[in-house]
Amino acid sequence: MRIRTSLTPGLVVALVLARAPVVLATDGHFLHGVGAINSAMGGIGVASPSSLLGAFYVNPAGLLAFKATATELGFELFRPDRTIESTAGPVSGSTTSSSEFVPIPAFGWSRELRANELTVGLAGLGIGGFGVDYHTDPTNPVLAPRPFGFGAIYSNFSLMKIIPAVAYRVTPRLRLGAALNIDWASLAVDPMPIAAPAVDPGPDGRPGTADDRAYYSRATDADGAFGIGAQLGLQFSVTPALALGVAYTTPQVFQTFRYDAVYEDPNLATYNMPRTITFAMDVPAVYAGGVSWSPSRALMVGVDAKYITYARTRGFKDEGFAADGSVKGFGWRNIWTIASGLQVRPVDRVALRAGYNFSGNPIPDALSMFNAAAPAVVQHHATIGAGYTFDNGFGVDVAYYRAFKHSIDGPFQTPAGAMPGTSVKSSLSENSVLVGFTFSPPSIP
Repeated sequence: MRIRTSLTPGLVVALVLARAPVVLATDGHFLHGVGAINSAMGGIGVASPSSLLGAFYVNPAGLLAFKATATELGFELFRPDRTIESTAGPVSGSTTSSSEFVPIPAFGWSRELRANELTVGLAGLGIGGFGVDYHTDPTNPVLAPRPFGFGAIYSNFSLMKIIPAVAYRVTPRLRLGAALNIDWASLAVDPMPIAAPAVDPGPDGRPGTADDRAYYSRATDADGAFGIGAQLGLQFSVTPALALGVAYTTPQVFQTFRYDAVYEDPNLATYNMPRTITFAMDVPAVYAGGVSWSPSRALMVGVDAKYITYARTRGFKDEGFAADGSVKGFGWRNIWTIASGLQVRPVDRVALRAGYNFSGNPIPDALSMFNAAAPAVVQHHATIGAGYTFDNGFGVDVAYYRAFKHSIDGPFQTPAGAMPGTSVKSSLSENSVLVGFTFSPPSIP
């Protein structure tokens, strides 16, 4: 079978920006892998690339594995299942978020400028996010109508990046790569606790007492912000079969999100008066290392480790209430992730893949309430996939992964501290199906 293609790198921006995906990610707020091949192998690729999209996502030095002109197009259907349960004294309830399959596109292109020495490339990837859609539920204390609870909770954060990259072979064993990350993100949250609430004194008419009522504003008109950062990578062939790799992704620094909102307390004269809400949130630095073993084209095994630095990142590092009743940030911790993957070719045209990915949980149980809108808590992921390559180098790949259910559970929080006899429990699991198309598959040196 012969298939001709006319895909160009200019399609990267068009295909990915055509729909910025809403993603609830699996390693913190990142996808564990990108594309059918990379995802099926647990997201590995620091030491040797599992795929072209994996090289862009994990370590740009891996672009040297792709000869002539290579292209990979990926499409993922991602479904998160989210539940929030809460208890306040004798009242308790459970509510499930609305869930739909979310489409996530990815596209990568590379071109060898000097044979086996210099390669450039361009990619557009949807790489992460979070989101929930809980309706108001009078039987679930955290979702009770405002001001007694939050009422409905809605969030939608999506993160994508455009990646121009270059890879250079320094010696027969040493490969270096560098990439510029041009990021775009959108964020909508209701209620938006990062801004001080409107507070009225409640039935007793005295401010500063226990029956004060707080109303947080909405930030549901999703604001977009651009960010920028870089990625550097190195791969070293210890032997023809054994390779080591390291990679570093800098913090991705974003513009400030800005929202035109209104004050929400119907009991105050400021009700429906305009206000501007701002929120600064970056993407954390990522340190990665890996090892791969590939004694022949028929077998590839790899293990990667990553360290994601949420505790040093704007928007994620701060926690708790400020003096004005606003929430300082998500309060996430740094995490380790471990990825392992295997590819076997029983015959030359067929590839069978499997993987496992573990992610630390960045959210402490005590901060469960603060993260009701961003329950990025899954830890264990099982992945499988397969691919078939036709006679002209065109390949079709499929994959599936399951992120198993995990929960966090902590008390209601107020500016005065935790409330005894209360709890907020968030649970998350995920299923995803992927399909991909490759042109000129890799020949790993």
